[in-house]
Amino acid sequence: MAGVDYSVYFQAPVAGVNTVNILKAPTTLVGVTFNYQYLGIVLDAVRTAYVPNASYGGALGPIIPVSWSFSGLQVNVVAQSVNQIMVLFFGTAMRNSISLDAFAGVVAQVSGKNSGTSTAAVSASATLQFPSGSLRLTGVAYLFADTNSAFDLWSFTTAGGLLVYEASYASMPFGGSYVILPLNDVFTAQSLTVNVTMNYVPAGATHTAFIIAYYRF
Repeated sequence: MAGVDYSVYFQAPVAGVNTVNILKAPTTLVGVTFNYQYLGIVLDAVRTAYVPNASYGGALGPIIPVSWSFSGLQVNVVAQSVNQIMVLFFGTAMRNSISLDAFAGVVAQVSGKNSGTSTAAVSASATLQFPSGSLRLTGVAYLFADTNSAFDLWSFTTAGGLLVYEASYASMPFGGSYVILPLNDVFTAQSLTVNVTMNYVPAGATHTAFIIAYYRF
């Protein structure tokens, strides 16, 4: 029967890579829940799975179903922030589980400040760096870290010269595949620049979002 056998609670003492001790091996990770916008789980020496969460202010689900087997008694995670809280669920993968390698990706932060005296649009950009090799993009998640923009318009140009354009908002709920724009194996170079227009940013405010680009070899 599919479901959770046990779970591990962890609060990250540092941002970045942390090691979580688990109770038995081999074991299968079947779900995660966490605060902030993303949680990274190291798959191997090259790939890290970045599971997306709800945008800032969005409703959180009790579990984001995933599936990945670990042979040892430790899991390396990548915390977005110090003191990030997470629960890792282990057991038998559920019907709606997504293999963690589908979340293999890279992440970048984009920020813009309105230095004026009235509400305005702010332009910014971020560049994502991919591992070496022949890559194809499978999706992009764009997650607000605050509510200092009414909506963000973001775009990038593919290696084939085509433009991908999307709009994102605060309070996007649930996380997981729900918040990912799926892409049709779009070719990309080793770096990808995403251009952003942040709309109706209050005077003196800074707006921040996280961009996660998902890929496969």
